[in-house]
Amino acid sequence: MNKYKDLVSGICGLIFSAGMFFMSIQIASQEDSWIGAGFLPEIASVIMFITFCFITYRGAKEAKSQEPEKDPGYKSNYKGVVIMLVFLIAYAALLRSVGFIITSIVFLYAAIYLMTKKENFKPVKYGIITVVLVVFVDVVFTEVFGIRLPGGIL
Repeated sequence: MNKYKDLVSGICGLIFSAGMFFMSIQIASQEDSWIGAGFLPEIASVIMFITFCFITYRGAKEAKSQEPEKDPGYKSNYKGVVIMLVFLIAYAALLRSVGFIITSIVFLYAAIYLMTKKENFKPVKYGIITVVLVVFVDVVFTEVFGIRLPGGIL
């Protein structure tokens, strides 16, 4: 049954990203400008769709193979997935009131912490990367695209 994981995940991801794309088109149709609130979801959904195409293809190829299933060499981390889901919900809930910069820095740092092996985690290095990346994204969206991001308490 493990050999169908990528195929099922890929198909579910394709459906999700297609739905996200069509919903983002509805956002964009309500605005007059070419770049607006629906721009980022459109780009993200296209990237997700392409990624899930590769996952589906790999899953179909793996499902057709006659080789016996092999141990993937890593253990499942359901606790980490639940924690990340809680972080995502908190990020979405606090984004407007706290602001893009602060919530994004905290969320991204926490995500990096959860996804990095504890012995490889370098707090200062990842902190600097997080702050630089979030400030860069904020500047690009506000100055280049002219899209206002939630300011929050700043």
